[in-house]
Amino acid sequence: MQLLLIHSDGFSWKVNEKAVENPESLIDKISGEYTTEESVMIVFIGVESNDTENTSFIIEKTLLELQQALHDVKEINIILYPWVHLVKTTPAKPTDALDILKTLHKQLEEKLPEINILRAPFGYYKSFSLQCKGHALAERSKEITSEKGEEIIIEPTAEITKALQAEDEVKSQFFVLTPNGERTPYDSFVYEDQKELQIFVNYETAKDRTVSSPPKHVELMKQLELIDYEEGSDAGNFRILPRGYIAKQLIEKHVTEMAIKYGAMIVETPIMYSYEHPSLKKYLERFPARQYIVQSGQKNYFLRFSACFGQFLALSDAIISYRQLPLKMFELSKSYRREQRGELAGIRRLRAFTMPDLHTAAIDMEMAKKEFEAQFLLALQYMNDIEVSFETAFRMTTEFFDGNKDWIISLIKNLEKPILLELFDIRYAYFILKFEFNIVDDQKKAAALSTVQIDVENSERFDIKFINEKGRETYPLLLHCSLSGSTERVIYGVLEEQIKNMQKGIKPQFPLWLSPIQVRILPVTEEFLPYSEKIALDLEQNKIRVEIDDRDISLAKKIRSAEKLWTPLIFVVGKKEANQNRVSVRYRKDKKQVLQSLKEAIKHIKEHTEQMPTFGRAIPKLVSHQPIFTRAV
Repeated sequence: MQLLLIHSDGFSWKVNEKAVENPESLIDKISGEYTTEESVMIVFIGVESNDTENTSFIIEKTLLELQQALHDVKEINIILYPWVHLVKTTPAKPTDALDILKTLHKQLEEKLPEINILRAPFGYYKSFSLQCKGHALAERSKEITSEKGEEIIIEPTAEITKALQAEDEVKSQFFVLTPNGERTPYDSFVYEDQKELQIFVNYETAKDRTVSSPPKHVELMKQLELIDYEEGSDAGNFRILPRGYIAKQLIEKHVTEMAIKYGAMIVETPIMYSYEHPSLKKYLERFPARQYIVQSGQKNYFLRFSACFGQFLALSDAIISYRQLPLKMFELSKSYRREQRGELAGIRRLRAFTMPDLHTAAIDMEMAKKEFEAQFLLALQYMNDIEVSFETAFRMTTEFFDGNKDWIISLIKNLEKPILLELFDIRYAYFILKFEFNIVDDQKKAAALSTVQIDVENSERFDIKFINEKGRETYPLLLHCSLSGSTERVIYGVLEEQIKNMQKGIKPQFPLWLSPIQVRILPVTEEFLPYSEKIALDLEQNKIRVEIDDRDISLAKKIRSAEKLWTPLIFVVGKKEANQNRVSVRYRKDKKQVLQSLKEAIKHIKEHTEQMPTFGRAIPKLVSHQPIFTRAV
């Protein structure tokens, strides 16, 4: 079966003449002429001959596709329009095609009673007109097939529909909350010097995630040879280049070390799971993310979109005492979400990403709030360590806010600036409270990095229990935490922060601890290469990442090359430096150039990277030995 879905402002059709010998009768709701000016999803359908081999399966998959499409664009009106011109193989017999369309129509009405559904008459030549909305999700096509051994992924049960409806129907109120406790409706707040907060609030309240042009960080990530597109993979899956790998490892090492110091156990769990597992099926019903599907034998699996599954299943098999709570479990997990193509935007929003996931089991709300606060402060530390500006959102039910207002305000005081507060009239998701630290970028879009949520559902769903002090089994509260957000998005945040700096006339730079290469040595001529090698050895012994530009080019070109890669410290080595056993250092951040001892330069680096992680140079030391991937030389 072939589908073409168009989200339109209005639609009309008019029957002209018969296209088959016995067309459908124009009675009841099957009209020969129809016009609407309302928003509507039109589904052009081409039924093929092989669709009759496994009709129930084809219809089930089509229902899922239509349900997801309606949810994506927040539409309540749909028109099924038979259109044989879509068929790629052989059209089904008219009688078979009409039976399939009727069944699809009937089951769609049964499963989605809240949706307004019409079907255009079958077996006629018709004129029609539409006005496509033109947003990123307004046009899509889909081929529904029934391959041998393929199974229905997940049924659109009443619980799924209820969860989706709850998310769509929940009434949110947005406010700006200041550290002194003043709560103002978002559209009445005077933003003045809070322009990025205003952009973030506009983004959140508009709920438009689509993009029309590549964000500026894409150019930078290639120029700096960090990350590049991979045409051999699916969209939203990137290749990490050597310099990007160094930065990625540093980010991940830092967040892992923070989790260990916080008291978390480290685990590793599978990346794919079965749709048939009862706990997972229930979880998917409350988290309707789009999954990548992997077929193994006759069964289908999905690639995880978070590390929740593995950690929760491990906790459900464990024997846990109240004396061991709060119990903390951490995993650095590769995760996958098949986001809509129109929502993908460089490394801000992608389909494959590395997520540090920390989960905490707590005895009660008092303990959960204590751990929430500790994790909030750890996340704040991480954001400061990566040296980016951010805006904060707190989201919760009105009831929770009213009962915990003073505590929420005490957390916000640590930020020393106002935040976006979203209050729900009902709890529509598994969490009762969450916060996010969000990057606001050059495209006036936002993306969450750090986040913590208090989960009040999943311990029961996954049968996670602990033995309380009275010897009884009890369900704990769970906290979901990502101290840094996904690794790739951290790099996005750093790059976008430097775009803002460039617009202010400030030289872009990584935090010194995060710079892929911290020092580049520039020997003036080949004669000073041995001295450069000696300096590099001393730096490496102090765990400083260093490279040597040994190319036979002018010193000016070497300096420009190092500058293009945002090298924090450039050491120029010539006759004067060699004779005095010193180095001429160009400090990018301070915009100064000094002749000093190597010991002084090392001391500067150590002072500015104290207590931060280190990682070895993952590229050849000599620039002449380094291949060129995407950088400008």
